[in-house]
Amino acid sequence: MKKVLLLLLATISLTSCKENSKNLSAQTNSHITFKGLDSINYKPKTEIEKYLQKNGYAFLNSQPKSDQWKSEKNEEIIQFNGEGVLVFLTYSNDSYDSLLADLKKSEYKSSGTSIKNNIEVESYSKDKETIFLSSLINPEDNKKVYSLTFIN
Repeated sequence: MKKVLLLLLATISLTSCKENSKNLSAQTNSHITFKGLDSINYKPKTEIEKYLQKNGYAFLNSQPKSDQWKSEKNEEIIQFNGEGVLVFLTYSNDSYDSLLADLKKSEYKSSGTSIKNNIEVESYSKDKETIFLSSLINPEDNKKVYSLTFIN
């Protein structure tokens, strides 16, 4: 009887540890970070794809010179060409603000703000890398879309 009880307790403990591990893993990879985007920007397509899969993104479609991946958890989209251009798009003001706060803490320096075609674009640069920030209203659903464009 003691052996059965010990086996039952061991099974419950192992199951609980596995569930906690899964939950912790899901929390760890629950969103894309500025550091993560900045680190994959200049990587080859295959490495970017592995990073996106690991962080809950799935292939959406191919454009003539780039691929689009969509988050499985929210409405974020990442488009990249594997040659130093990566665009992050989101409807979430919270996600955008979080990325922007991390950008401002990084080594990138503000290069100023400009307005073209009624779109305000703020730029940051570091060495030969530039990041453009913008937001605009999506004409299809009238929701505000925020973007970060990494160019290396």
